[in-house]
Amino acid sequence: MSVPCPLHTGSFARNCEVPDTDLNKPIARFEDLRGILRYVPQFRQRVFVIAIDGALLHQPGFPSLLQDVAVLQSLNIEVVLVFGARAQIRILAEKRGVTLSSDDGMGRTDAATLEIAIEAITRQSSELMADLTALELPVVISNALAVHPAGVIDGADLEFTGRIERVDDETLAVLLKADIIPVLPPLGYDSRGTTLRLNSDAVAIEVALALRAAKVIFVSEAGLTNTDGSRLAQLSVADAREIYKRKEARHDVNLLSKLRYGALACQEGVPRVHIVDGSQDEALLAELFSNEGVGTMIHADDYQQIRKARSSDVPALLSIMRQSMDEAALVPRTREQIQARIKDFFVLETDGNPIGCGAVHTYDEDGGKIAELACLFVRRSHKNRGHGQRLVAYAEDIARQRGSDVLVALSTQAFRFFEEKMGFQVADTSALPAARREKYDRSGRNSKVLIKTLK
Repeated sequence: MSVPCPLHTGSFARNCEVPDTDLNKPIARFEDLRGILRYVPQFRQRVFVIAIDGALLHQPGFPSLLQDVAVLQSLNIEVVLVFGARAQIRILAEKRGVTLSSDDGMGRTDAATLEIAIEAITRQSSELMADLTALELPVVISNALAVHPAGVIDGADLEFTGRIERVDDETLAVLLKADIIPVLPPLGYDSRGTTLRLNSDAVAIEVALALRAAKVIFVSEAGLTNTDGSRLAQLSVADAREIYKRKEARHDVNLLSKLRYGALACQEGVPRVHIVDGSQDEALLAELFSNEGVGTMIHADDYQQIRKARSSDVPALLSIMRQSMDEAALVPRTREQIQARIKDFFVLETDGNPIGCGAVHTYDEDGGKIAELACLFVRRSHKNRGHGQRLVAYAEDIARQRGSDVLVALSTQAFRFFEEKMGFQVADTSALPAARREKYDRSGRNSKVLIKTLK
């Protein structure tokens, strides 16, 4: 027996069935759903190219991954699926006793390797179509790639390895508008009818560029990490290329390929490329529908930006600061007080969502101008990621632009941060402007006074 379930694995609503044994499983919190829903307008009717490593197709979590693809389509996101088959090709070659000339569609593909690749990829295409059909998703295997032989590279004839010459974007666009998911295998056909082996990462990027996709998501066998094993959250194009060139041991050829093609995609106009660990439950939705994500994002522009606050930001500023005001870390402020000094405020946002704020108030003194850093706060979910340092550095720049040689800050709980991270020194109240000192005395908060000379 099963019952209808409006929520799936704590991530997003979809029509699915769960067995009775899952009835006691926690469902998504409403605040989680609200967080997800704010992304929906900016994603609707945008093209996402999702490239899935072949090794994931037979893992236990793969059906859930396909359900997450169904969620994206239900939100009117236009999805193109690309899949790899390196794992399947290796397994079949071992079974048949064939020595592969290469397995990733980038090196030389001899006739024997091509035969193995065609059989493995054809079988994989059929299984994937069956899985998607079981989810009642309209799909079609597309031959929208016009390819040609890669030719001779570094003196070696790559034989049956292909390179993409053109993408039939018109056909793909028609399918997408009809709510049909195109599925592109890593094979192509040249003008003579010859089958050629392709690299799936290259397929994903070429299709994304042709369709002007908003995102490419590589669902990989593993994720990118720092030297200490922690997640590598974001990379610029230059950083991605540098890691690719270094070819460190912790990043296998599969991940290096994604770095190479991801950097190329961003350089050529795809705004975001994501690399997620497909072995993690809900990795696809968690990466797309949260500010910080769970994978690695390659970006061409400044994904995180600090900007001047606008009147429309006042509700968000109140929301950001409310928790800190409740804990007495910030002085309580009303909507009217923030609005009256909105030109002093600035906001740190991630993909358009405010996650931190600050303000710089300037006072004229006989000895010159003194600036005060106020209302510094970062959402708890985004702490310990360097955001506070960025906000303080931005405040210092504002103070310099306004002609201030000194920046002061008042803190009851975060004074160690100012001292140890940002180079402030504890001072007495005489360092405050006269007008500010009067407010300080009336408040009774006994905040520590911190001061930094601006060079």
